Amino acid sequence: MKPFWTLFLCAVCAVSAAHAATVVIDDDQMARINGKRAFILGMYETPKEDAIYDELAAAGFNLVYSGTDMEALDKLAARNLFAWINTGGQIDLSDTPDAGKAHLADLVAKFGAHPALITWEVPDEALWNCWYGATMWRRNAEVRQQREKIAALADKALAEKLAKDRDEVERLFGTGRAAEAEALADAIWEALGEKQPHPGLNLSNAQERADKMAEGMLAGYEELRRLDPAHPVVMNHAPRNSIAQLAHFTRAADVIACDIYPVPRSRHVGHSDLMDQSLSCVGGYTERLKAAAPGKPVWLVLQGFGWADIQPDRTPEIKKELRRPTLAETRFMAYNAIVRGARGLVYWGTAYVEKDSDFWKDLMRAIRELADLQPVLSAPDAGPMIEADLAPTWGSLDRGVVALPKNTDSGMWILVVNEWTDPLTYTLPLGEEHEGKRYTDPAAGVAATVKDGVLTLPIGPQSVHVLRPE
Repeated sequence: MKPFWTLFLCAVCAVSAAHAATVVIDDDQMARINGKRAFILGMYETPKEDAIYDELAAAGFNLVYSGTDMEALDKLAARNLFAWINTGGQIDLSDTPDAGKAHLADLVAKFGAHPALITWEVPDEALWNCWYGATMWRRNAEVRQQREKIAALADKALAEKLAKDRDEVERLFGTGRAAEAEALADAIWEALGEKQPHPGLNLSNAQERADKMAEGMLAGYEELRRLDPAHPVVMNHAPRNSIAQLAHFTRAADVIACDIYPVPRSRHVGHSDLMDQSLSCVGGYTERLKAAAPGKPVWLVLQGFGWADIQPDRTPEIKKELRRPTLAETRFMAYNAIVRGARGLVYWGTAYVEKDSDFWKDLMRAIRELADLQPVLSAPDAGPMIEADLAPTWGSLDRGVVALPKNTDSGMWILVVNEWTDPLTYTLPLGEEHEGKRYTDPAAGVAATVKDGVLTLPIGPQSVHVLRPE
């Protein structure tokens, strides 16, 4: 273990640091909270009722979003739960450094020594939003506004010309010539006798704005770490952007996260933009984060809702299609992230879900399963992830079966995930030292004995085995 974060708080803290939670990160990127290794099981929602706090604690969550709500922090601490706080956009010191530093100092002074606090979080999806805001303006709202104004012109000759210009704007965007498209769109505003409503919010300068923000957030991160060396900083990304872009931003955090919500695979919504649009894209994004931030812990933000829950204007037919994940899908996504190297899972979207719904009950059941496996999940890996050998099948198999061995006090456990969409038969090369050992997964109803150094089992499509030694 190395003390990645030292265990003291800045003197500006108003509460005695003796009561603050202490966090270090072990060499394998597992968190150690108050001296105990912990796989993170988190919830973005801040409960509104005491009964929900109790339910989260009973289910086995160990991290819940509190925000700057002292009452919520106290309720979490009373239940031996931990919390995180979002710093807000002022951690970007690129424009107003003095105000930003004062804001960070105030946060640390008020909350830094609270016994529930274990992490800070920077603004959500900051990198992606440099592009998304410009896209929503230039490719959506501006198009609609200009076409409406052009259609309302009394000068029909001018209207015809500007309508053609507007079509040309779209052609230029469609061929990757954003700067030319935006210049022509600005000229349309001028011809309409109006000022461009959002000057500077362009796709052509998105990288420039992102670079500025990255440097500003790095400065803010360094200031926050100076004020509070005891608590790591988390950065959550959208499931977008290149690994190089992600790496540039992740300098300003200690823990890297990504949200990915792939259920359902539908023509009406698509969260993953990888070639893999199925559940196993969760593992794909885990690998991308590892590549973007080598040596830093990776947490995955997983689906705690259905897309219909956050899209109230959809038709009843589409809402039915945009369903919530099943228990099997929730389990698969969790274990897919874990086997691929995640050291924490945090669920978003539960604020939109009824607490007496079947989905909520299934999510609590899945978390309880993972919490019961804390001694396994937080245990050191017994080796690198294993890509299993597969029996011949009819599929193309651009994904297969992957397994993660874990060293526990009860022996080596093996977490196995079939990322393919058909059933497979897999063989794990475990070596002669495991000869004759029997492994079982009572939930999946499978058992097998290591023979000639290998373990062979059938597994269903996009499903999980949690193999324990007998």
